[in-house]
Amino acid sequence: MTTHTFLLAHGVAAASGEPCTEDAAKAKTELLSELAVLRRRVARLEAFLGGHEAQPPPAATANTDAPPPEQSFLHKALNSIAFPVYIIDAHTCEIVLANRATHDDRMPAVTTCYALTHHRRTPCDGADGPCPIEEVKRTGKPVIVEHAHYADAGPARRFEIHAFPIFDGRGCITHVIEHNVDVTHRRRTEEELANHKKSLEMLVATLERSNQELKGFASLAAHDIRSPMAMVTLAVASLQELTASTLDDTGKKVLGILMRGVKRMAEMTASLYRCSQVDYQGIAFTTVDLNQVVDEVVSIQLFTEIQQSRGTITVAEPLGAILGDEVQILQLMQNLIANALKYHREGIEPAVTLRTRDAEHDRIRVEVEDNGIGIREADREKVFAMFNRLDDAREHDGLGVGLAFCKKVAERHGGRIGVTSTYGSGSTFWVELPRAHQRDMDLDGDAR
Repeated sequence: MTTHTFLLAHGVAAASGEPCTEDAAKAKTELLSELAVLRRRVARLEAFLGGHEAQPPPAATANTDAPPPEQSFLHKALNSIAFPVYIIDAHTCEIVLANRATHDDRMPAVTTCYALTHHRRTPCDGADGPCPIEEVKRTGKPVIVEHAHYADAGPARRFEIHAFPIFDGRGCITHVIEHNVDVTHRRRTEEELANHKKSLEMLVATLERSNQELKGFASLAAHDIRSPMAMVTLAVASLQELTASTLDDTGKKVLGILMRGVKRMAEMTASLYRCSQVDYQGIAFTTVDLNQVVDEVVSIQLFTEIQQSRGTITVAEPLGAILGDEVQILQLMQNLIANALKYHREGIEPAVTLRTRDAEHDRIRVEVEDNGIGIREADREKVFAMFNRLDDAREHDGLGVGLAFCKKVAERHGGRIGVTSTYGSGSTFWVELPRAHQRDMDLDGDAR
């Protein structure tokens, strides 16, 4: 049984039947003195808690009676609480009572809160955090403060202190009940998380800066290359014209290969520049009617390709409206439908079906289904990479830029793009775009 518990519950039994040596007599005197101090504090505390006048402490005797019921009840109630609880004199800062959870067997019989937690002889000066007792006295209300406590060894630990005032009959604060929560680990974890967050934010900022620099470099490079490429194209064309009557078949063949390579390089440069400008040259988002977009693509942009391939384009149902950049959405749909027409199986006329479905996050999922050559499972992510062309597609003209452009457009609109496919039977390319609501359409109508 701990020192405080023993004294509160039972008092001190006098030694009897043994020789009274000088040391024993001295220890007995000190113990009885501490008992008298504690009795006076308990009497005052019971008076405040129970609404009774404090009675003068009885004279110290060798034999003490059983504790009064109120004291026993208070003792049991405090010890039933699993966390540390202290009752502290608001004026002297002496700890009047402490429950078992405080490990009060480690405390001297008479001590102050600042001696226990700071090993000081004077009250706290505020350097380790606000004093809960002073805050309670200042506000007259329960408070929660954070304070540093010091053990006999090791670094200080952070405690969250919940302090509650005890008033006397005149409304004056006489004692403070404190409940302490060790938050050292929590604060350390919060600091580590804050440091990690700061490091992550710095890394993100660095990546964003690098990304912007790369975009700028790609745009600049593509722009600067176009001029010399045009000069090379013109020079090769002039050379072909000047040597048309003097070159043999081999020379003409070499010049033809050179011209095709120059033209391809020029097309790749133009495509690279177009992709690099998706984020820079986009217009403000408005309501875009997908039915009108597809109608323009089919009747104007891809009219020749549809006729030459003898393909059919079917819109399964009204496609609805999305919120986006109308020019980029038209280019995206043109690329998806053009690919569906281009990569068809030999001897089979291309059939393309367009439909929309509801998607998560208030988006519309636009699907372009074809009956073409299909894509192997291992290649389904590769098709969206810049300048990447699959082996099965090399017999068809193309640069491997169209789907990369579509991916950038989808990402600029906060959406995503993907493909499902059965190799040898066809593919369904899908793209999710933000749905346009009636309020968006109304705003667009007012703007026009």
